[in-house]
Amino acid sequence: MPDTKNLINRSLTALAIILGSLILFWPNIAGQELIIAFRDTVRQADGSKKSIDPAVVADFIRDAENGLRYYFPNGECQPAAGEGFDATHRCILKGRFLTTARINNLTQAFPELVNDTYTHLAPHPIEKALGFLQAKKDSKNLKVKLGLDLQGGMRAVFQADFDGYLERQKEKTEPYIQSREGDLLKESDPAKKQEIEKELKDLRESLVLDEVKKRSLLARARTVLAKRLASQGLTEPELRVQEASYSISVDMPGVANSTEVLNRLGDTVHVEYRIVNDELTNKVLSDQQNIADLRQIRDLYRRQRFEQEDIDELMEHIRDRSRLKREDGRLFVEWSAAKEGGQVLPSTLMVLGPPALDGEDMRDAGVSLSQNSAYYQVNFLTNSRGERLLGDLTARNLKKRMAILWGDRVVSAPTIQSRISSQGQITGAFTQTQANEIASVIRDGALPVELQVLSVNFIGPSLGQKSIVTGMISILLGFVVVIIFMVAYYRLTGLVAVIALFLNLLIMAATMSLFEFTLTLPGFAGVILTVGMAVDASVIIFEKIKEDLSAGKSASVAIESGFASSLWTIMDANLTTLIAAIVLWMSKDGPIMGFALVLFFGLISSMLTALFISRIVFDWSLYILRYQKMSIGWGQQVENANPKEALQ
Repeated sequence: MPDTKNLINRSLTALAIILGSLILFWPNIAGQELIIAFRDTVRQADGSKKSIDPAVVADFIRDAENGLRYYFPNGECQPAAGEGFDATHRCILKGRFLTTARINNLTQAFPELVNDTYTHLAPHPIEKALGFLQAKKDSKNLKVKLGLDLQGGMRAVFQADFDGYLERQKEKTEPYIQSREGDLLKESDPAKKQEIEKELKDLRESLVLDEVKKRSLLARARTVLAKRLASQGLTEPELRVQEASYSISVDMPGVANSTEVLNRLGDTVHVEYRIVNDELTNKVLSDQQNIADLRQIRDLYRRQRFEQEDIDELMEHIRDRSRLKREDGRLFVEWSAAKEGGQVLPSTLMVLGPPALDGEDMRDAGVSLSQNSAYYQVNFLTNSRGERLLGDLTARNLKKRMAILWGDRVVSAPTIQSRISSQGQITGAFTQTQANEIASVIRDGALPVELQVLSVNFIGPSLGQKSIVTGMISILLGFVVVIIFMVAYYRLTGLVAVIALFLNLLIMAATMSLFEFTLTLPGFAGVILTVGMAVDASVIIFEKIKEDLSAGKSASVAIESGFASSLWTIMDANLTTLIAAIVLWMSKDGPIMGFALVLFFGLISSMLTALFISRIVFDWSLYILRYQKMSIGWGQQVENANPKEALQ
């Protein structure tokens, strides 16, 4: 008879696993809320804006033939203000199984009415509660993702802007070339002269783009894009470099918010050091109209809902009004934490010289808490070239301000007090997440060349709903056949295998939800194969118990012996398949990886349910019914038919 305390402890562990799996899987079958935001203005061909009447939005929401109800016929969108939108331009639609494919169809059909940046599925309360598991978000996505073959997604083609790359390289390199040419004229040592000449030759060659360099830049850009896709949880994307057109094609399954995703992927954010031109900066800030435009920029960012074109127009007005020429420097905005509320917002304008140092001149970076504030800072080490550049820059510009840029934002502008060379800090009003992002860009590299969006298409599923239905029917049919066989052959004991099989699927689905795996059609094949492997484990255990019962052993001894002797047989059979799954996963091919992941975690959960949970069910039946003999299917008869002594 099983030890009571041990049995209770094992049962509590099993219940915790089952309850945790139910919680993780619940958002997949629970009701969802789709937040739909509508534009309040639309930009005309001449650049002007036209307001969108709330009545137009209301008619669109009610329209069942050409409006919102055509795409979501079973849901009613209730007006709800939020995220900077009035209730007239925002509504919430409740329903189940709302897919990104349908959201894409809506936003693609009405791009001038539906604001896709703020149209999204609201996270479930469970996803919000587990937000601490996601480093960069306030919620943890627990919905099983479907691959391109099942639900479609977005295909974006990015083209490399080599002209812009060369322009940026010239802005950064030409002043340094001029400086080194001056050093060459002054140098008398032949060895040092030769070293400078070699350096100048390399610098001039860096400003010439041949086919080899272009392909190298494209390959590096693809690597950065892959890292960004992985960091955003966009699993199983497909990236292809198209060298003939100098472009990169990216297929992303299940993407609905195209604007946000494209902005993140194409973001050329990088770290730069520039010297502040105080004279021109003071000139810009002396104009009250420029200050008024700066306030508008700050208000737009404070609202957290704006079009980038509005910001660009205001910055262009300031440049034109101040009559800034290209050779004078570039206009930037410094960001800092506001006194009220601590929100980081644009604080002032700056005119900066050419970049003297960037992320390519740094070799490592880390994050630490600033000693002088509650914010975080980035500590970096320079490479040999960066050490020389930073040393020369700080030595030549003592008592001047040196602006540190994160993308197009000046995050700080400290005054240079002494020469700096091998290491430095990037300070600003950074949260830990922001500081980690900056350090990551320094370590992994920013996009080496700007990528312009050449085309965006929402692609439908290559196999689609029919394949999903077929796959589900296959799983359910297999499940039903297994239930019939196990109950018919093993009688009441077969229900233990059915319970184990059901829990196996639940735990496997919860694991896929937790780790945000993408389910493709090959993944369905992995589920079906897992069902077969799970039943195989139960059959091995049951047949061993039947042998021991036929040998005259009591029910408790037969169960103990059956599970103990079956352990290594099951482990051995599953271990070889687990190794095969790992090898398939290492292929890095999207659909094959999907199959391998489902198979791997399915086998782990099947061993857990067959060897651990099934044993608990048997032990509780022994503890409650206290039978000594049992029947476990055809070929083994009951010797005592008393229900308190035999399990039929």
